[in-house]
Amino acid sequence: MRPLLLLLLLLASTARAAAPRYGALGDELVSTVRANFYDPGAAESWARAHAGYAREAKGADDFTRLTRAALAELHTSHTAYYPSDSVEHPQLRAIFGAALKGPWRSPPRAVSVGIDVVELPEGLIVRHVFAASPARAAGLLRGDRLLEADGRPFHPVRSFAGKAGKDVKLTVERERGAPPLQLTVRPRSVDPKAEWLQAQEKGSEVVQVAGKRIAYQPLFSCAGTEHQDLLEATLQGAFKDADALVLDFRDGWGGCNPDFVNLFNPLLPVLRFSGRDGRANSWSPGWKRPVVLLVNGNARSGKELVAFSLQRHHAATLVGERTAGAVMAGRAFALSDGSLLYLAVQDGQVDGVRLEGRGVPVDVAVEAALPWAAGKDPQRERALHVAAEQAGGS
Repeated sequence: MRPLLLLLLLLASTARAAAPRYGALGDELVSTVRANFYDPGAAESWARAHAGYAREAKGADDFTRLTRAALAELHTSHTAYYPSDSVEHPQLRAIFGAALKGPWRSPPRAVSVGIDVVELPEGLIVRHVFAASPARAAGLLRGDRLLEADGRPFHPVRSFAGKAGKDVKLTVERERGAPPLQLTVRPRSVDPKAEWLQAQEKGSEVVQVAGKRIAYQPLFSCAGTEHQDLLEATLQGAFKDADALVLDFRDGWGGCNPDFVNLFNPLLPVLRFSGRDGRANSWSPGWKRPVVLLVNGNARSGKELVAFSLQRHHAATLVGERTAGAVMAGRAFALSDGSLLYLAVQDGQVDGVRLEGRGVPVDVAVEAALPWAAGKDPQRERALHVAAEQAGGS
């Protein structure tokens, strides 16, 4: 038998073997949507329309494509499919692990260099470089276009799989059309939540702008009380003498609890205590100086709740781009192959207002200008200057 014919027969046999497996996984996903999606009528109609949708899937990537296209027809946030080799898979486990069953309850590990990557028409672009990360040490910058890793096309997960503690050579394009750069980065094995907390802590700084001390803290994720606790501790510690505050809510995950707003409640009293030695100590549980929230079209969920509330009560100025309009209650479901279905299970309103599909408008609009930014961040710079203006800077 000719080699080419043998190869074609082998590929056809592999595709036929894959079809039943992915068909069954698709049926499992459809059943999960039917039983749990927040709108039972829409869930039933969708399930009937997509019965057997995955039976022709030729492989994992094809199944992912078909599944994401099907879920998009629900037109609802907090509804997505994440295969095991996606960036979001360990991140979602870090957030929802306690609610998952079986082995998916255990703390996840991810091989990471500490970057957030977005796929745009221009290619795979670095959106955030986390503080104190291997990527920061290697010299990666916001806006870099990622081309290759160890000579192969770059993939945010596969390029680093099995390479924790080993050098990986990255090929990046920093300027449009310029010769690529070669950078060496050493991935690490991390719990995503621990990485986000480190990025929040190490990324905090006080910047001098127009003669004012402006505190800045990034919150890539707000899911879990740890992030709120860290912010509160920083407000009482390193930020206590700052003239204004910028919180960076762009991208990442939501999850802020409603009581997050209390960190900026002007009604909370300022307490002053003095002892018999005459020494006085003051303590204020709430931040009472200017607040600027830096947001964009990927600031979602609990971050939008905070943005809407603070803006509505004139407690913060929003800079950047309108938020995502993704304010549903979501839940993660582990499918039988370990992949995750993220599904909207409850509708949501904030003070009687439905933000889903609408988002929160900004007070000062600034475009991201991301591809080939060479580390520049016009949204962050504008937010710092707005904060300085509100603090009385020149």
